[in-house]
Amino acid sequence: MKKTTNLVWGGRFKKGSSDLLKKINNSIHFDYQLIFEDIKLNKSYAKSLRKSKLISQNEYKKIDNALSEILIDVQSGVFKFSQDYEDVHMNVEMALGKKIGRLAGKIHTGKSRNDQVATDFKLWIKGKLKEIILKLKVIQKTIIKISEKNIDVIMPGFTHSQNAQPISYAHYLMSFFEMFERDKKRAKQLSDNINECPLGAGALAGTNFCEINRESLARDLGFAKPTENSLDSVSDRDFVIEFLSILSILSMHFSRLSEDFIIWSSSAYELIKFSDNLCTGSSIMPQKKNPDAAELVRSKCGRIYSSLFNLLIIQKGLPSGYSKDLQEDKEPVFDAYKTIILLLDIVNEMLASIKINKKKMFDLANKGFTTATDIADWIVKNTKLTFREAHQITGKIVLLAEKKNKLLSELSLEELKSIEPKINDDIFNYLSIESSISKKKSYGGTEHTQIKKAIRRAKKKI
Repeated sequence: MKKTTNLVWGGRFKKGSSDLLKKINNSIHFDYQLIFEDIKLNKSYAKSLRKSKLISQNEYKKIDNALSEILIDVQSGVFKFSQDYEDVHMNVEMALGKKIGRLAGKIHTGKSRNDQVATDFKLWIKGKLKEIILKLKVIQKTIIKISEKNIDVIMPGFTHSQNAQPISYAHYLMSFFEMFERDKKRAKQLSDNINECPLGAGALAGTNFCEINRESLARDLGFAKPTENSLDSVSDRDFVIEFLSILSILSMHFSRLSEDFIIWSSSAYELIKFSDNLCTGSSIMPQKKNPDAAELVRSKCGRIYSSLFNLLIIQKGLPSGYSKDLQEDKEPVFDAYKTIILLLDIVNEMLASIKINKKKMFDLANKGFTTATDIADWIVKNTKLTFREAHQITGKIVLLAEKKNKLLSELSLEELKSIEPKINDDIFNYLSIESSISKKKSYGGTEHTQIKKAIRRAKKKI
C-alpha cells in the first residue's frame, strides 16, 4: 500500500497533510533560495559524521559525491524543486535519496531542521553582507570622484529646509560618504556577531551524538565557533532582525538623498537635473520630466521598513524554542535584500549622472542671509561682547538688510555701525559666502583644505 503520510516526519500520523495545510506549511517556493547554503551545510555535516565514525569513509564519499552532483544540477538549472517536499532541506535530502538510496537517511543523524535552517540562514546573510559592503564601496568611490571635481562649487546648506550657511557641494556629498561608511561598519559588525554556528544544536536540547565535533564543524562552515546554548541556537533570529535593521537604515539614507535631489530638481530650485534615463514622462502633460527613479528609491525605504517590523512582530510573542512562525522570517528578508540591491545600483547611477547648476547653487547660497553667523563670530572675536550679545546685534543687522532689500555684504560700514559702533571695515572679510566657507577650517568643516583632507581620509577607508 502506498504511504500517504509525510516521508520525513509522517511515522506517527495516520493521514496525510491536507491540501490547505500544504498551502500554508510548504516553504519551498521561497526557501529554495537557501539551496547553495544547504548543500554546503550537508557536505560539511557529512564530513563531520565521517570524522565521528558515524558513517564510513565509503559512505561519506558516496554522500559527498552525490551532493556535488546535486550542486552541479542546481548551478546548471536542471535541478527540479518539488512541491511534494515541503522545504529546501527535504528537497535536498530526497534528491540525495534518489542518487544513493537509503544511505541518504544518515545525513540527518543528530541533526534537526531547526538547527539546519538557522545555520543556512546565517550562511546566506553572511554572504549577502559581503555583497552589500562591496556595492557600498562602489557608491563611496563615485562620491569621492564627484566630490574631487566640485570642491569649489558653493551651495546653501539647509536646516529646517531653509538656507542656513554656505557649504561646498563636495562637502554635502561627503556627508553621505560618512553615512554609507556607518552602514558599512554595521554590516561588518553583524558579520562578526553572527560568527557562531548553530549546527549541532539539534532540535533544542543538543544531540545524543556527542562524537560530532561542533568546533570543527563550525570552522569547516566558516564560523569562528559553535553557539553556546542549544535552546537559544534554534530560536535565535536576532541576526535576521539586525540584518533588516541595517538594510532599513541604509535605505533611509538613500531616501534622504533622493528627497534632497527631488526637491532640488524642481522648478522652484533648479539646482540639479536628473539624467533622462532615470526619469519618466506624463501621459497627459508633454512637458513633464518626472524623477521617478529617485521617488521610488524614497518609497521603497518603507517597503524595507515593513520587513523589519514584520520580523519584530513575529518574534515578540514567541515562547522559547523553535516555532513554525519562524518560517515567516525568510520572505521579508529575501524581499528586502532584493530591494536594497536594486537601490544600491540605482543610487550609484543617479549620483554619477546628475548634472548640477553651479550658478543657481551660488545664487541661492547668497539668499537668506547665510553669513549672519559669521558676523556674530566676528563680533565675538573683535569685541568683548559675548556670543549671546553678538547674536542679538546680528539679528538687528539682518532686520536692517531685510528692510533695505540688501545682502549682508551689500550693507555699508555706516549702516553696520548704526547697529554696533565697534564694527570696523575688517568685517567685510567675513560677509561673502566665499569668505564664510574659507573660515570653516575646523576638523570636518566645509573649507576647501578640510574637504581635501576628508577625501584623503575617505580613500583610505575604501
